Amino acid sequence: MSSKGITEKSRDEVLGAREAKKLAKQKAKQKAAANEVKEPAPEKAVVDENKNEQPVRLEPKIAANEDIQMKTLDKSKDEVDRAVVVNEITGDNERDKIKAERAAKKAAKQAKKKGAAEGDVKQPPERPPVQQEATSSSSEQITRTEACKGDDMTVRDVVETLKDIANVAKEVKEVTAKVQSIDLGGKKAEEAGKSKAELRAERRAKQEAQRAAKQAAEQKAKPKEDAAAKPDVEKKVKEVKPVKVKVVDKPKVKSQVAHRINWCQHLCTEHDKESLRKIAINSNLHPAIVKLGVQLASRVVTGSNARCIALLDALKKMVIDYIVPAKTEFARGLESYLATSLDFLWSMRQPSASQTNAVKAFRHHIMQLPNNVDEFDAKKKLQEEIDRYIREQIETAGQAISIAVRNKISDGDNILTYGCSSLIERILVEAWEAGVRFRTVVVGNRVHRAGPEMLRRLTAKGLPCTYVDFTGLHFVMSTMKLCVLGCDALLADGSVRGALGTAGAALAARAVNVPVLVAAETHKFSEHLQTDALVHNELGDPDDLIDKNDENSPLKDWRSNPNLTPLNLTYDITPPSLVTAVVTELAILPCTSAPVVLRFKLSEYGM
Repeated sequence: MSSKGITEKSRDEVLGAREAKKLAKQKAKQKAAANEVKEPAPEKAVVDENKNEQPVRLEPKIAANEDIQMKTLDKSKDEVDRAVVVNEITGDNERDKIKAERAAKKAAKQAKKKGAAEGDVKQPPERPPVQQEATSSSSEQITRTEACKGDDMTVRDVVETLKDIANVAKEVKEVTAKVQSIDLGGKKAEEAGKSKAELRAERRAKQEAQRAAKQAAEQKAKPKEDAAAKPDVEKKVKEVKPVKVKVVDKPKVKSQVAHRINWCQHLCTEHDKESLRKIAINSNLHPAIVKLGVQLASRVVTGSNARCIALLDALKKMVIDYIVPAKTEFARGLESYLATSLDFLWSMRQPSASQTNAVKAFRHHIMQLPNNVDEFDAKKKLQEEIDRYIREQIETAGQAISIAVRNKISDGDNILTYGCSSLIERILVEAWEAGVRFRTVVVGNRVHRAGPEMLRRLTAKGLPCTYVDFTGLHFVMSTMKLCVLGCDALLADGSVRGALGTAGAALAARAVNVPVLVAAETHKFSEHLQTDALVHNELGDPDDLIDKNDENSPLKDWRSNPNLTPLNLTYDITPPSLVTAVVTELAILPCTSAPVVLRFKLSEYGM
């Protein structure tokens, strides 16, 4: 080879070495600046999770390096020194690569030997994937260096080789660390080969085996204890023999709700004797209110007028004993106290039309009280209004109705009445005392006791009476002169709500053209409408339908038969076409005049 070729090659090598030094200095400066600014170096290669190198493009910097190389070609230095520097760089690179490859091979051989000696089922792979990548990358780097040796090395090739060497060293360290961790012991190698789910399953199996062993030991110990304790127990049983007591199974009494007809579920039921004992009573209620509630539920107080008078009397006692709370007006406090009392009373029994109208009038007078009224004056005024209502709406109205009906009765007439009404009793007694001689026929039924009660009251006053069962009503109706009936309420459409059987008596009288007079005070007029007896009604005690004297009655054990449902209604509805007239304290009016009376009562009493 000529000297010119040698010199050109040596110059190129020397220039490359110089450029490498300069680049190293520049990198050091850049690192120092990056530490201050905390920015990533732009020349570093980007490494993925799989450690596949993606070198960043350095085209602008490479161009700049080539310009620097062209400028430094003119400079010359000692060729020997330059050649020594290049040889040292390449020699160091090749040594590091060889060492790394040897270390990887030794680690793989050791892992194989230990796995074969311990007889593991799951042997580690001959070469981990990371190690394979490292060896492959190292082989690629060796080929690169060999290619660079054959041709002229540039500054870019030198930089890339240095980076590859550093990456290879890191990868070799990681591979050796993994191999050492795998080969620490036989147990650790087995655990590393198994998944977490398998390890958990093994632990659970061990725990279950331990529990099973404990239970087996306890069961073996128990028979011995039982065998030791049996003789003592047998002795005690032989010594003491308890006397057997025969317990008679009582038939289960089904509740009344189970025997109610589907289309009568909305109707109000009567309280049983047992349910009356379990009534929750509010301690704030007045004793007179509690007493009246129990009397209404047990049917001690019956009749429209009697229930109205009892309610007003209880309200009067409540007003006398009422204490106004602090910082509360008298009217507002009494209204709230009245509301709680009425809720209790209506839960005991549904209110009648007379009771509803009486409560409306009482509330109307409470609202008329001035705000600054004295407590004593307010109580006195309310008591006076209650007394006036009883006097005008019940006593005076009954007297006026009695005079109007007396004028329709003459000597020798047969007067028919049904059920028991305090107003009809008063009319007949006053007419007899006035000197009119007539005969009374009382009609009753076997279910309700109203007919016999009416007969008892009239005979006690000396009136000649005849009692007829409801089944013989049509037989005696043809001999009657007048039919006088009481009622619970007169509805807005002119219908009459009375005791069960009133509609049958009116129908029988209409069939033979006997006039039907309904005696009713105006405080019994109601603004409600009702087409039949099943829209709104009360259910009485089903046991009243049973003839207790008949032992062979099919209704005797009706509670034990779920298919049998006795229905005992309290009221029925008489249409206005069957009623001749309604006798009130105002006048004798047709049934269609009920709305006119309601308007008059609203303007006068605020009902």
